[in-house]
Amino acid sequence: MSRFAVVLAALLAALALFGGLASGAQGRGLVTITVDTLPIANALPLDLGVKKGFFTAQGIDINKRTLQSGNDIVLALANHNGEVGYFGWVPMMIASTQGIAISAVAPSEVEGTSIADNWQNILVKGDSSIRTPADLAGKTIAVNALKGVGEVMIKAALRKVGVNANSIHLLAMPFPTMRTALRNGQVDAIWTPEPFLSQALNLDGARIVMAPGPVLGKFWPVGGYGALTDWVKSNPALAKRFRTAINRSLTYAQSHPDEIRALLPAGTGNVRLPIWSPLIDRAKLRQLAQYAKDFGVITKLPNMLQLVPRNITGGKTLQGQVTARAIKLLLDGKGVKTLPQGEYTFVVSDRSKTGSFVLRGPGVLRKTTVKGVRRYTWTLSLAPGKYTYSSTGTPRFKKTFRVLS
Repeated sequence: MSRFAVVLAALLAALALFGGLASGAQGRGLVTITVDTLPIANALPLDLGVKKGFFTAQGIDINKRTLQSGNDIVLALANHNGEVGYFGWVPMMIASTQGIAISAVAPSEVEGTSIADNWQNILVKGDSSIRTPADLAGKTIAVNALKGVGEVMIKAALRKVGVNANSIHLLAMPFPTMRTALRNGQVDAIWTPEPFLSQALNLDGARIVMAPGPVLGKFWPVGGYGALTDWVKSNPALAKRFRTAINRSLTYAQSHPDEIRALLPAGTGNVRLPIWSPLIDRAKLRQLAQYAKDFGVITKLPNMLQLVPRNITGGKTLQGQVTARAIKLLLDGKGVKTLPQGEYTFVVSDRSKTGSFVLRGPGVLRKTTVKGVRRYTWTLSLAPGKYTYSSTGTPRFKKTFRVLS
């Protein structure tokens, strides 16, 4: 079998796994929106939202088309083969700076905080001599597309840790074929998301050597849902209804990970799930645009107001943690003392088997359960006032911060 045939067979298999999950509810009076998406676990809130009826409630029937890369989705939208696309911020920026006006309809997910909790990393073979990011210099790394999210984030992260970003060689290939390419020595490393990351770790004995997103910052923005700016302007009410449905899908998926895992192919249920949030950190997004320009992926900075309109809710992601020994609430790795009034996503890691994390403040009372060790995510609107985050059990911890108007 030729290499092309192998690649095509693997791609078709992946599309069969992920392409048929979302099928819109049928019924009179529904408006059909074709969504071009990717064959990765990050896109599953769309499927779950269809299943739960969130789109039907907004009068929308979803027709899902699965493509291979964000650049493919840009071309599809530009040729009017779809109304909305799920793709990375970098392809959106490329389009916006090359005469294809794209506007975000809603954010989607962010990366984690470390190698341990991130869902999109650089992997090498278990017996590879590559042990640290410095060892990647001069090596060949597989990405799903050139001039995309992977290229920008890998090069920016390598530069940040002192490695010559221009020394690496990038080879574009579909995510489903990367494991074979790594095993066969076609590439030295692969940059891949779930479910392929867990398959490589658990089935192939691969190792994680770097998590580019967390190197750049905690909860680094990766992708979202976008459309041609002209479509958004011509269909403002429909775009708003789609945003309402997908935002509800994102928050529901984050709070019901077991229902997301049930949509995954057999044998991949224990994958690392993304952190989905309806908020976008505009400061991090501007930094991503600068990285894209630094590495020649775009020649000028995009019009950020067009790319991310004001109706897309901005906000920060906070990292909470409770253990038997301490409680923390961090913003970009630093303890929180004061915050401006606004929207926030709290990602709380409850590592205590005998206590829980409790957040109290004006109009807010959220807590984790005492039993079990897991991650919780809450997207909240914080009003001015004093907030406390504390633990139950023994010993007990209590800290405060203030939200300023």
